[in-house]
Parts: sequence; C-alpha cells; structure tokens
Amino acid sequence: MKRHITGLLVLSVTLTFISCKKSEEALTPSGSDETYKVPQGNNDYDQTIVDYYNKYGTYMLYQFTDKDVYWTPTGWKKPLLVSGSWTAGVETEGADPAYINAQLNLIKNKWFGFYTDKFLKKFLPVKIMLCKKVDSVGNTLIFTPVFTTVKSTKKVAANYNYDNIQLNYGDATVNSMTAAEQRLFIYKTNLIFMQSIYARGLSAPTSEFANSADYNTAMTTYAQAYGKGIIIGYSGISAQLDWNAYITAMVTYSTVQLNASVANTDSTPAGILNATKDPSGQIKKRYNIVRNYFINEYGVDLQVIGNATRGL
Repeated sequence: MKRHITGLLVLSVTLTFISCKKSEEALTPSGSDETYKVPQGNNDYDQTIVDYYNKYGTYMLYQFTDKDVYWTPTGWKKPLLVSGSWTAGVETEGADPAYINAQLNLIKNKWFGFYTDKFLKKFLPVKIMLCKKVDSVGNTLIFTPVFTTVKSTKKVAANYNYDNIQLNYGDATVNSMTAAEQRLFIYKTNLIFMQSIYARGLSAPTSEFANSADYNTAMTTYAQAYGKGIIIGYSGISAQLDWNAYITAMVTYSTVQLNASVANTDSTPAGILNATKDPSGQIKKRYNIVRNYFINEYGVDLQVIGNATRGL
C-alpha cells in the first residue's frame, strides 16, 4: 500500500508539472485537459486560431470558464472579498466575437511579430485567453466619514496565471487604440510573456553568463553590484534572477534609456549601459551575452521589443 501511494504521489506531481508546459515532441500540450478544443466555432477567425495551434501547440480560447483562467495547483487565483478587502488578481470576460479578428491582428503585429516560430513554439503557454476585459483588482481606502475599503479596478493589456495568458482588447476599443495605448500594449504583453517564461522555468542562464559574475561575495550597494555586472540588486541574488533581469531590461527599456547617464544608486535598468552605472564595462559584456544568445539560438533580438515600447 505504501508503494502504491508513493507511486500515485509521483504521478500526481509529474502531471502537475507538465500540465503548464508544452511538449517538445508534439504540438499537443503535455498533460493538457482534453476538453480544450479548437476551433470553438465556424467563424473566419477560427481558422487563424487553428493555424496558430498547429504551429505552436497553444490553444487560443474565446470561450472559457473560471477554472480555465484561475486554477493552479496551489489554489484559485480569482480575486475574492476576504475580511473586507479584495485579494490580488484580475477579472476577465471572453472576447466579443465581432472584434476577435481585430484582436488577432493586434496579437500578430504587437506580440507574435517580434518573435520567430521557433521561439513561440518553445515559450508560448498552453492557453491564451482572448478577452474583452482584463481588469486588475485592488483596494481603495476611504478614511472619512468612516474607514472602509472599496474595490478598485484598472484595465490591463495582459495577465499571466500558471498555464495561460489573458489578453485584453477583444472589444470595440481595439479599433481606436492610440499610439500610446499600442506602445503600452507592447510593453505589458511582452513583459507578461517573459514573466510567464520565468515562472515556468523555461530559460536558464548560459554557463558563460553564470560564470561571468561573482554572486557569492557579499555586497551592500547597487554600485558594487553594477561594478560586477550584476543588475538584479545586491541581496538574495542568483545567476537565474540576473538572467531574467537582463531579459526584462531588453523588452521594457529602449537603447536610448539603457545608455542614458543615471546615478548608480538607482535600482532600475535605466542607464545600465552607461559608464555611470557600468564603469568596468561588465554590464555591457553580459548584456551582449544575453542578447546574442537569443539572436543566435532563436533569431530574436529582444532589444527590438524594448525599442518598440518607446516608439523607436
């Protein structure tokens, strides 16, 4: 009986682990729920969705349940009212069918278009939820006449949870996006995409990168970290976290911002390629290791995304 229970636990852990990753061997996501089917209808955009599935093994769903969006192995992530306050998370609604074609064009031009097929097949999540609403939920504190907490919401372009990315603008607003809103969409969606890659453990630092900085010697300032080529900070750091930080810098900051002169007490990526933060040239060296890795391995220049977020 003990061996039987142990076997079940191992199987359970294995299925849980693979359910949020796509198979390298086939286009069908490993451990995925077989109730996910495309097409979900017979509209013209359904063929586009099927084509994406055949290329990348990712389900793009405009009909979905709360379980599809919010379930994780450790619990549901839907915002809830608990003891008078709302828990963190997002509220979603499926896309309006009248605007799915336009939403798919937005995805193609402002998200998928920055990457190669090889990159997308490797890194896209199991599911992409096409939504007309993705609202971040928070709390507004009211102090007079009596203290109370009021639910607040803010529209966001995208959000990630376990095995899916929820994507906004599946409504009439997709046809009236300003240039600034499009840049914000590029910023938020590609940042969320990268964060989903980190969360799924899909991109590890190369040995060249990991061995090019000292993470063991204690530091007490950002200036010390920058001098070693480390941009993640100076406490609780690792090569993995630093690798992620370099990727994030590239997809969210332009080359103009990265090369600006910014004080070495600043914790943001701004100015990391300028001598003020990078007097030894180590940051520039390690930046090029990361950037060139993705160019050579996947044909993707991540810095192009950061430039696009600023209209460059």
